[in-house]
Amino acid sequence: MKQVLTHFAPAERLGPYEIREQSRLFGSFEMHELSASLPVVFLILNRCRQIVCANKRFVELVGGMDAEAVLGRRPGEALGCINAMKAPFGCGTHEFCSTCGAVKSILESQEGHAAVKECVISCDGGRVLELRVWATPIRRGNELFTIFSAVDISDENRRKILERTFFHDISNTAAGIYGTAELLTEGVHDKAFDREVKTILYASEWLIDEIRSHRKLMEAESGELRPQKFLISTLETLNQCIRLYTRNKSTHSRILLVAPEARDAEVETDPVLLRRILINMIKNALEATPEGGCVLATSFPEGGAVHFSVSNPGFMNREIQMGLFKRAFSTKGAGRGVGTYSMKLFAERYLGGTVHFTTSHQDGTTFTLSLPITHTE
Repeated sequence: MKQVLTHFAPAERLGPYEIREQSRLFGSFEMHELSASLPVVFLILNRCRQIVCANKRFVELVGGMDAEAVLGRRPGEALGCINAMKAPFGCGTHEFCSTCGAVKSILESQEGHAAVKECVISCDGGRVLELRVWATPIRRGNELFTIFSAVDISDENRRKILERTFFHDISNTAAGIYGTAELLTEGVHDKAFDREVKTILYASEWLIDEIRSHRKLMEAESGELRPQKFLISTLETLNQCIRLYTRNKSTHSRILLVAPEARDAEVETDPVLLRRILINMIKNALEATPEGGCVLATSFPEGGAVHFSVSNPGFMNREIQMGLFKRAFSTKGAGRGVGTYSMKLFAERYLGGTVHFTTSHQDGTTFTLSLPITHTE
Protein backbone atom coordinates (compact mmCIF):
# COMPACT_ATOMS: atom_id res chain seq x y z
CA MET A 1 0.00 0.00 0.00
CA LYS A 2 1.23 3.49 -0.85
CA GLN A 3 2.51 5.45 2.16
CA VAL A 4 -0.16 7.93 3.26
CA LEU A 5 0.43 10.93 5.50
CA THR A 6 -1.91 11.16 8.49
CA HIS A 7 -2.21 13.42 11.53
CA PHE A 8 -0.75 10.77 13.83
CA ALA A 9 -0.44 6.97 13.47
CA PRO A 10 0.21 5.17 10.13
CA ALA A 11 -2.77 4.45 7.88
CA GLU A 12 -1.54 1.11 6.47
CA ARG A 13 -3.89 -1.90 6.79
CA LEU A 14 -3.77 -5.59 5.97
CA GLY A 15 -6.45 -7.23 3.83
CA PRO A 16 -9.07 -9.83 4.91
CA TYR A 17 -6.97 -12.83 3.85
CA GLU A 18 -3.94 -11.72 5.94
CA ILE A 19 -6.19 -10.94 8.91
CA ARG A 20 -7.67 -14.46 8.81
CA GLU A 21 -4.19 -16.00 8.62
CA GLN A 22 -3.02 -13.96 11.62
CA SER A 23 -6.18 -14.79 13.53
CA ARG A 24 -5.40 -18.51 13.13
CA LEU A 25 -2.13 -17.95 15.02
CA PHE A 26 -4.23 -17.27 18.13
CA GLY A 27 -7.10 -19.62 17.37
CA SER A 28 -6.19 -22.46 19.71
CA PHE A 29 -8.76 -23.80 22.15
CA GLU A 30 -6.54 -22.77 25.09
CA MET A 31 -6.35 -19.17 23.86
CA HIS A 32 -10.13 -18.94 23.49
CA GLU A 33 -10.67 -20.44 26.93
CA LEU A 34 -8.15 -18.08 28.52
CA SER A 35 -9.45 -14.91 26.84
CA ALA A 36 -13.08 -15.84 27.56
CA SER A 37 -12.31 -16.28 31.26
CA LEU A 38 -10.80 -12.81 31.65
CA PRO A 39 -13.06 -10.19 33.30
CA VAL A 40 -11.52 -7.42 31.19
CA VAL A 41 -11.40 -6.47 27.52
CA PHE A 42 -8.72 -8.52 25.75
CA LEU A 43 -7.54 -8.00 22.17
CA ILE A 44 -4.60 -8.97 20.04
CA LEU A 45 -3.63 -6.37 17.46
CA ASN A 46 -1.30 -6.67 14.47
CA ARG A 47 1.32 -4.12 13.42
CA CYS A 48 -1.40 -2.13 11.65
CA ARG A 49 -3.34 -1.92 14.94
CA GLN A 50 -6.06 -4.19 13.55
CA ILE A 51 -7.86 -6.73 15.72
CA VAL A 52 -6.94 -10.35 15.04
CA CYS A 53 -8.35 -11.79 18.27
CA ALA A 54 -11.07 -10.49 20.61
CA ASN A 55 -12.64 -11.93 23.73
CA LYS A 56 -16.27 -12.02 24.83
CA ARG A 57 -15.93 -8.89 27.02
CA PHE A 58 -14.95 -6.77 24.05
CA VAL A 59 -17.77 -8.14 21.91
CA GLU A 60 -20.19 -7.27 24.73
CA LEU A 61 -18.74 -3.79 24.97
CA VAL A 62 -19.12 -2.97 21.29
CA GLY A 63 -22.65 -4.45 21.15
CA GLY A 64 -24.45 -5.57 18.00
CA MET A 65 -21.30 -7.04 16.46
CA ASP A 66 -20.08 -10.63 16.65
CA ALA A 67 -16.48 -11.71 17.19
CA GLU A 68 -15.87 -12.31 13.48
CA ALA A 69 -17.17 -8.83 12.57
CA VAL A 70 -14.60 -7.03 14.75
CA LEU A 71 -11.63 -8.75 13.09
CA GLY A 72 -9.66 -6.38 10.90
CA ARG A 73 -11.05 -3.30 12.60
CA ARG A 74 -9.04 -1.10 14.92
CA PRO A 75 -10.25 -0.73 18.55
CA GLY A 76 -11.67 2.78 18.08
CA GLU A 77 -13.52 1.75 14.93
CA ALA A 78 -15.19 -1.23 16.63
CA LEU A 79 -16.13 0.97 19.60
CA GLY A 80 -17.60 3.68 17.37
CA CYS A 81 -15.14 6.43 18.37
CA ILE A 82 -16.29 9.67 16.69
CA ASN A 83 -12.70 10.65 15.81
CA ALA A 84 -12.10 7.27 14.14
CA MET A 85 -15.28 7.79 12.11
CA LYS A 86 -14.29 11.33 11.07
CA ALA A 87 -10.77 10.43 9.96
CA PRO A 88 -10.49 9.20 6.33
CA PHE A 89 -8.01 6.50 7.38
CA GLY A 90 -9.71 5.45 10.61
CA CYS A 91 -8.66 4.93 14.21
CA GLY A 92 -5.35 6.53 15.20
CA THR A 93 -5.05 8.87 12.21
CA HIS A 94 -7.10 11.90 13.33
CA GLU A 95 -5.29 14.88 14.88
CA PHE A 96 -7.13 14.25 18.17
CA CYS A 97 -5.69 10.71 18.22
CA SER A 98 -2.34 12.22 19.28
CA THR A 99 -3.88 12.71 22.74
CA CYS A 100 -5.49 9.25 22.94
CA GLY A 101 -3.90 7.00 25.57
CA ALA A 102 -5.08 3.87 23.76
CA VAL A 103 -3.34 4.69 20.48
CA LYS A 104 -0.21 5.94 22.22
CA SER A 105 0.07 2.77 24.31
CA ILE A 106 -0.25 0.59 21.17
CA LEU A 107 2.47 2.56 19.38
CA GLU A 108 4.77 2.24 22.39
CA SER A 109 4.23 -1.52 22.45
CA GLN A 110 5.23 -1.67 18.77
CA GLU A 111 8.55 -0.16 19.81
CA GLY A 112 9.02 -3.06 22.23
CA HIS A 113 7.81 -1.39 25.43
CA ALA A 114 4.85 -2.34 27.61
CA ALA A 115 2.64 0.68 28.34
CA VAL A 116 -0.26 1.61 30.62
CA LYS A 117 -2.33 4.70 29.87
CA GLU A 118 -5.80 6.16 30.29
CA CYS A 119 -8.14 7.40 27.60
CA VAL A 120 -11.60 8.88 27.14
CA ILE A 121 -13.43 7.72 24.01
CA SER A 122 -16.48 9.65 22.80
CA CYS A 123 -18.62 7.22 20.84
CA ASP A 124 -21.31 7.67 18.23
CA GLY A 125 -24.66 8.02 19.99
CA GLY A 126 -23.29 10.00 22.93
CA ARG A 127 -21.74 7.18 24.95
CA VAL A 128 -18.42 8.04 26.64
CA LEU A 129 -15.92 5.36 27.66
CA GLU A 130 -13.28 6.05 30.29
CA LEU A 131 -10.67 3.31 30.10
CA ARG A 132 -7.33 2.31 31.54
CA VAL A 133 -5.46 0.35 28.87
CA TRP A 134 -2.46 -1.95 28.86
CA ALA A 135 -0.45 -2.70 25.72
CA THR A 136 2.26 -5.37 25.68
CA PRO A 137 4.36 -6.53 22.71
CA ILE A 138 4.32 -10.23 21.74
CA ARG A 139 5.89 -12.09 18.81
CA ARG A 140 4.54 -14.96 16.75
CA GLY A 141 7.17 -16.09 14.30
CA ASN A 142 8.51 -12.98 12.57
CA GLU A 143 5.38 -10.94 13.28
CA LEU A 144 5.04 -8.41 16.10
CA PHE A 145 1.63 -8.19 17.78
CA THR A 146 0.19 -6.25 20.72
CA ILE A 147 -1.76 -7.73 23.61
CA PHE A 148 -4.26 -5.01 24.40
CA SER A 149 -6.48 -5.04 27.49
CA ALA A 150 -8.71 -2.43 29.09
CA VAL A 151 -10.89 -1.82 32.14
CA ASP A 152 -13.66 0.70 32.67
CA ILE A 153 -12.55 3.40 35.15
CA SER A 154 -15.57 5.71 34.84
CA ASP A 155 -16.77 4.83 38.37
CA GLU A 156 -13.28 5.36 39.74
CA ASN A 157 -12.99 8.77 38.08
CA ARG A 158 -16.42 9.87 39.25
CA ARG A 159 -15.57 8.81 42.78
CA LYS A 160 -12.34 10.83 42.69
CA ILE A 161 -14.17 13.94 41.50
CA LEU A 162 -16.85 13.55 44.18
CA GLU A 163 -14.23 12.99 46.87
CA ARG A 164 -12.23 16.07 45.88
CA THR A 165 -15.39 18.17 45.83
CA PHE A 166 -16.51 16.77 49.18
CA PHE A 167 -13.18 17.39 50.91
CA HIS A 168 -12.93 20.89 49.44
CA ASP A 169 -16.44 21.86 50.56
CA ILE A 170 -16.35 20.27 54.00
CA SER A 171 -12.88 21.73 54.70
CA ASN A 172 -14.17 25.22 53.89
CA THR A 173 -17.21 24.70 56.12
CA ALA A 174 -15.12 23.45 59.07
CA ALA A 175 -12.65 26.32 58.63
CA GLY A 176 -15.57 28.77 58.64
CA ILE A 177 -16.90 27.35 61.93
CA TYR A 178 -13.43 27.52 63.46
CA GLY A 179 -12.91 31.11 62.33
CA THR A 180 -16.28 32.20 63.68
CA ALA A 181 -15.68 30.50 67.04
CA GLU A 182 -12.26 32.15 67.23
CA LEU A 183 -13.84 35.59 66.71
CA LEU A 184 -16.46 34.89 69.39
CA THR A 185 -13.78 34.23 72.02
CA GLU A 186 -12.41 37.76 71.67
CA GLY A 187 -13.49 40.08 74.45
CA VAL A 188 -15.84 37.55 76.09
CA HIS A 189 -16.30 38.09 79.86
CA ASP A 190 -19.00 35.51 80.49
CA LYS A 191 -17.11 32.39 81.65
CA ALA A 192 -19.90 29.96 80.79
CA PHE A 193 -20.31 31.39 77.29
CA ASP A 194 -16.54 31.44 76.81
CA ARG A 195 -16.35 27.76 77.81
CA GLU A 196 -19.05 26.77 75.30
CA VAL A 197 -17.46 28.77 72.49
CA LYS A 198 -14.08 27.18 73.19
CA THR A 199 -15.72 23.76 73.02
CA ILE A 200 -16.94 24.63 69.51
CA LEU A 201 -13.47 25.98 68.65
CA TYR A 202 -11.74 22.78 69.78
CA ALA A 203 -14.34 20.55 68.08
CA SER A 204 -13.93 22.38 64.75
CA GLU A 205 -10.14 22.16 65.07
CA TRP A 206 -10.51 18.41 65.61
CA LEU A 207 -12.85 18.12 62.61
CA ILE A 208 -10.37 19.95 60.37
CA ASP A 209 -7.61 17.60 61.49
CA GLU A 210 -9.76 14.51 60.80
CA ILE A 211 -10.62 15.79 57.30
CA ARG A 212 -6.94 16.35 56.56
CA SER A 213 -6.16 12.86 57.81
CA HIS A 214 -8.60 11.14 55.46
CA ARG A 215 -7.55 13.26 52.51
CA LYS A 216 -3.88 12.43 53.07
CA LEU A 217 -4.72 8.73 53.33
CA MET A 218 -6.56 8.78 50.01
CA GLU A 219 -3.71 10.63 48.32
CA ALA A 220 -1.21 8.15 49.77
CA GLU A 221 -3.14 5.10 48.54
CA SER A 222 -3.51 6.53 45.04
CA GLY A 223 0.16 7.50 44.81
CA GLU A 224 -0.71 11.20 44.49
CA LEU A 225 0.80 12.21 47.83
CA ARG A 226 3.94 14.38 47.60
CA PRO A 227 5.65 14.81 50.99
CA GLN A 228 6.77 18.35 51.87
CA LYS A 229 9.78 17.96 54.16
CA PHE A 230 11.01 20.58 56.64
CA LEU A 231 13.34 20.63 59.63
CA ILE A 232 11.17 20.20 62.73
CA SER A 233 11.55 19.80 66.50
CA THR A 234 10.47 16.36 67.68
CA LEU A 235 9.31 17.44 71.14
CA GLU A 236 7.44 20.45 69.81
CA THR A 237 5.61 18.22 67.31
CA LEU A 238 4.82 15.62 69.96
CA ASN A 239 3.45 18.29 72.32
CA GLN A 240 1.26 19.70 69.52
CA CYS A 241 -0.37 16.27 69.13
CA ILE A 242 -0.77 15.88 72.90
CA ARG A 243 -2.45 19.30 73.18
CA LEU A 244 -4.88 18.42 70.41
CA TYR A 245 -5.90 15.21 72.17
CA THR A 246 -6.17 16.58 75.71
CA ARG A 247 -9.30 18.44 74.53
CA ASN A 248 -10.84 15.35 72.94
CA LYS A 249 -13.54 13.35 74.72
CA SER A 250 -11.56 10.09 74.34
CA THR A 251 -9.01 11.51 76.83
CA HIS A 252 -11.61 12.01 79.57
CA SER A 253 -10.80 9.99 82.69
CA ARG A 254 -7.46 9.00 81.17
CA ILE A 255 -4.05 10.55 81.70
CA LEU A 256 -2.00 11.56 78.65
CA LEU A 257 1.58 12.63 79.34
CA VAL A 258 4.93 13.26 77.69
CA ALA A 259 7.56 11.20 79.50
CA PRO A 260 9.93 13.38 81.60
CA GLU A 261 12.96 11.65 80.05
CA ALA A 262 11.91 12.63 76.48
CA ARG A 263 14.68 14.40 74.55
CA ASP A 264 14.37 16.85 71.71
CA ALA A 265 16.00 16.47 68.30
CA GLU A 266 15.68 17.93 64.84
CA VAL A 267 14.63 15.82 61.89
CA GLU A 268 13.81 16.66 58.30
CA THR A 269 10.41 15.22 57.51
CA ASP A 270 6.87 16.07 56.44
CA PRO A 271 5.32 17.57 59.62
CA VAL A 272 1.74 16.93 58.48
CA LEU A 273 2.34 13.21 57.88
CA LEU A 274 4.34 12.93 61.08
CA ARG A 275 1.48 14.44 63.09
CA ARG A 276 -0.97 12.04 61.40
CA ILE A 277 1.10 9.05 62.52
CA LEU A 278 1.56 10.33 66.08
CA ILE A 279 -2.12 11.24 66.47
CA ASN A 280 -3.14 7.74 65.37
CA MET A 281 -0.65 6.23 67.82
CA ILE A 282 -2.12 8.35 70.63
CA LYS A 283 -5.72 7.64 69.56
CA ASN A 284 -5.18 3.86 69.52
CA ALA A 285 -3.42 3.98 72.89
CA LEU A 286 -6.25 5.96 74.52
CA GLU A 287 -8.90 3.61 73.14
CA ALA A 288 -7.00 0.64 74.59
CA THR A 289 -6.63 2.28 78.00
CA PRO A 290 -9.25 1.83 80.73
CA GLU A 291 -10.59 4.84 82.64
CA GLY A 292 -8.02 6.09 85.09
CA GLY A 293 -5.19 4.58 83.03
CA CYS A 294 -2.15 6.43 81.70
CA VAL A 295 -0.81 6.83 78.14
CA LEU A 296 2.83 7.84 77.97
CA ALA A 297 4.44 9.42 74.90
CA THR A 298 8.12 10.11 74.32
CA SER A 299 10.69 10.96 71.66
CA PHE A 300 14.46 10.64 71.62
CA PRO A 301 17.39 10.46 69.17
CA GLU A 302 19.42 7.27 69.06
CA GLY A 303 21.55 5.43 66.52
CA GLY A 304 21.16 7.91 63.62
CA ALA A 305 17.38 8.01 63.96
CA VAL A 306 14.64 9.75 65.91
CA HIS A 307 12.24 7.48 67.77
CA PHE A 308 8.70 8.33 68.87
CA SER A 309 6.93 5.92 71.23
CA VAL A 310 3.43 5.82 72.68
CA SER A 311 2.70 3.28 75.43
CA ASN A 312 -0.49 2.05 77.07
CA PRO A 313 -1.14 -0.65 79.69
CA GLY A 314 -3.23 -2.88 77.41
CA PHE A 315 -2.17 -6.20 75.87
CA MET A 316 -3.00 -7.33 72.31
CA ASN A 317 -3.65 -11.01 71.71
CA ARG A 318 -2.01 -12.88 68.83
CA GLU A 319 -5.00 -12.61 66.48
CA ILE A 320 -5.03 -8.82 66.77
CA GLN A 321 -1.26 -8.62 66.33
CA MET A 322 -1.39 -10.58 63.05
CA GLY A 323 -4.02 -8.32 61.47
CA LEU A 324 -2.91 -5.03 62.96
CA PHE A 325 -1.48 -3.26 59.91
CA LYS A 326 -3.99 -4.61 57.41
CA ARG A 327 -6.41 -2.16 55.86
CA ALA A 328 -9.91 -2.32 57.37
CA PHE A 329 -8.80 -4.64 60.18
CA SER A 330 -10.40 -3.45 63.42
CA THR A 331 -11.57 -4.74 66.76
CA LYS A 332 -14.10 -1.89 66.92
CA GLY A 333 -16.50 -3.03 64.20
CA ALA A 334 -17.12 -2.50 60.48
CA GLY A 335 -16.00 0.71 58.84
CA ARG A 336 -12.98 1.13 61.12
CA GLY A 337 -9.40 -0.05 60.95
CA VAL A 338 -7.40 2.44 58.86
CA GLY A 339 -5.46 4.03 61.74
CA THR A 340 -2.64 1.52 62.15
CA TYR A 341 -2.69 0.83 58.40
CA SER A 342 -2.17 4.53 57.63
CA MET A 343 0.64 4.77 60.19
CA LYS A 344 2.57 2.08 58.35
CA LEU A 345 1.73 3.52 54.93
CA PHE A 346 2.78 7.09 55.74
CA ALA A 347 5.91 6.10 57.65
CA GLU A 348 7.39 3.46 55.41
CA ARG A 349 6.31 4.52 51.93
CA TYR A 350 6.55 8.29 52.27
CA LEU A 351 8.84 9.18 55.19
CA GLY A 352 11.48 6.45 54.86
CA GLY A 353 10.88 5.27 58.43
CA THR A 354 9.50 2.22 60.21
CA VAL A 355 6.61 1.50 62.57
CA HIS A 356 6.61 -1.45 64.92
CA PHE A 357 5.11 -2.48 68.26
CA THR A 358 5.78 -4.60 71.31
CA THR A 359 3.09 -6.02 73.57
CA SER A 360 3.08 -8.11 76.74
CA HIS A 361 0.88 -8.67 79.79
CA GLN A 362 3.59 -7.23 82.02
CA ASP A 363 4.61 -4.08 80.08
CA GLY A 364 1.51 -3.32 78.03
CA THR A 365 1.72 -2.17 74.39
CA THR A 366 4.15 0.29 72.83
CA PHE A 367 4.05 1.59 69.27
CA THR A 368 7.29 3.08 67.98
CA LEU A 369 7.94 5.25 64.93
CA SER A 370 11.58 5.56 63.84
CA LEU A 371 12.69 8.17 61.31
CA PRO A 372 16.25 8.45 59.97
CA ILE A 373 18.07 11.68 60.76
CA THR A 374 19.21 13.05 57.40
CA HIS A 375 21.50 16.00 57.02
CA THR A 376 21.14 18.21 53.96
CA GLU A 377 23.49 20.93 52.82
